[in-house]
Amino acid sequence: MASREREEPEPVRPRRAPPPPTRGGGDRERAAKIGLVVGANAGGVWLLIGYLTGHLWLGLALFLLALGTYLLAYRWDLVHDRVFLTLWVGVAVVGAVVSLVGGPLNGLTDEPFITPAFASAWPNLYGPSVSVSYLQYGHPLTTPPLYDVYLPLLAFVKIPLVSYKWTALAAWLGSLYLLRHRHEAVVLWGGFWVGVMAANGFNDYVPFLVLTLTFVSLSGPWAKVAEIVGLALKQFANVIIVVVHLYHRRWGAALLAVVVTAAILAPFAYLSPGGVWCHVVLIDPTGCGGGAGPVFGVAVLSHLNYPLWVLFAAAVFGAGFVRDLRAAPPGGWRGRAGELVRRYAPGRPASRGAPAPHLGAAHPEPVAHETLLELARGADQERLQVHRVRAVVPDQALE
Repeated sequence: MASREREEPEPVRPRRAPPPPTRGGGDRERAAKIGLVVGANAGGVWLLIGYLTGHLWLGLALFLLALGTYLLAYRWDLVHDRVFLTLWVGVAVVGAVVSLVGGPLNGLTDEPFITPAFASAWPNLYGPSVSVSYLQYGHPLTTPPLYDVYLPLLAFVKIPLVSYKWTALAAWLGSLYLLRHRHEAVVLWGGFWVGVMAANGFNDYVPFLVLTLTFVSLSGPWAKVAEIVGLALKQFANVIIVVVHLYHRRWGAALLAVVVTAAILAPFAYLSPGGVWCHVVLIDPTGCGGGAGPVFGVAVLSHLNYPLWVLFAAAVFGAGFVRDLRAAPPGGWRGRAGELVRRYAPGRPASRGAPAPHLGAAHPEPVAHETLLELARGADQERLQVHRVRAVVPDQALE
């Protein structure tokens, strides 16, 4: 009996699965990569603004810096890292507040002073010119006579009793909060350059907030209300709204957006038809004798805020656009582009995950956070999934 008991084999215990592989390596290496990306993003903005202020290519250089640091973060698998996201956004917010309060990297535009001043021309917003004298960080400045080149509502959206710069900063933080569950968007839209431009008081951030409400947060009638508000702020917002409808082949919605824009401008065109044509359509802030404004020429590159619209579109619509292309059937430009996306940015098959939201959908379908994470990580996630299964099921069950 004793010898037989000694001969009985011990029960086989399931082996523990090895930890899933990580692209970033150990903790020290990952921390170094986080510091490098965050430092390059913030330090690059300081250097570019410090040495290229007034240069024609400054806006483009800042945009390429933002895009490059995003791609580096994506390559090193930092986009979904909570430590990285916290540090990334935290440095941008602190830098923006310091810039607004103390003045470093600030004073790049007169928009926080001239934009609310245009409201003084009511009701004939596009008739007379406006000039403003103001004190900015101890320096007295005066704008030349300028005409309102924006849509009617923008001049009236402002937090009362404080500088317009706080309105822009609050609008940026609001849009960033609404995008908080889209990590790729947070990295694109939560960088140092975007925060500094908000602290400077560029008036694009109110339309950015309204567009985020329209295409990300709201649905149904409230999304339509936000869309109508967006059509009354700044022309770039109208272009985005119309393009999104055209992309989805919502021809009626695109035509309606154009009609609503015309209806918004109609009362002001009655008061000053030449002013609406010259200042709103041709975007010329100096007068009606100079033809089209700088937005239609090479001088568009000198505007530091214009590349923000490209970055915003990439942050809000980029991931959905790539997923749409990845699922596109063969044929046409979508099919050819989809083939390139599937070849160079493969993702998990749509049947193995929750449906992805479409580009700019007003009624986005709920997508699990883990599903979005897997889609973003692409082929590497397949290897992670094998290790997750092994951590739960003994190796014998997989053989």
